[in-house]
Amino acid sequence: MSEPLSGPWLRFVYNGLLLTTAVFSGRKMQPEEHPFALAACVVVGFSAVFGLLRVIFASGQPEECRKLRDITHGVLELVPLPLANMDLYMQSTGLSAIALGHAFFVLPLFCDLGCSLAKNRRDCAFSDSLKNLTVLGNIVSLGFLAFVERNFLYLRMMLVMIVVKYGVVLVDSIKEDAGEDLQVCGTALFIHLLGKAVESSASGSLV
Repeated sequence: MSEPLSGPWLRFVYNGLLLTTAVFSGRKMQPEEHPFALAACVVVGFSAVFGLLRVIFASGQPEECRKLRDITHGVLELVPLPLANMDLYMQSTGLSAIALGHAFFVLPLFCDLGCSLAKNRRDCAFSDSLKNLTVLGNIVSLGFLAFVERNFLYLRMMLVMIVVKYGVVLVDSIKEDAGEDLQVCGTALFIHLLGKAVESSASGSLV
């Protein structure tokens, strides 16, 4: 993976923003009420920490943290959206088969991690296809829930993930594998909206 388009200081700001968003959104969530949303915040927070460490210790050395960069890229793409869907569906349908079905993301996640660790992102057509289908399926699922619940906030979350997923592809077409900045900032916005969704559901349950 190539270096992002921005310089190291901007990347530090972006990852700092991601970490801050994860922390503040996570503080709104009770583990017993929103376990999956909280897990998404924790995963995103750790990814942001690793992003900050890369900026501090590996700036100007793009090859030094290639595997770590590939891993965090895959984690940010595959983990937050399905966990958010699991939590939002759990609030709507309870701990149902539909909610738990989003846990399928674990399989493409393991495939993607194996590709990053063992193959250095070479010959990963199957892993990439599985990842793309998983993300697309989760985007459609979130859009369906937004329609059923008539929830504009869910719709905004879906649109953010569409921009993140396919905007990264556009940026990567300009400079190969350089869409990390958009992914980090887009994920920060998604987690912020997830925190607002949790807050909204909590205030609604008190009415």
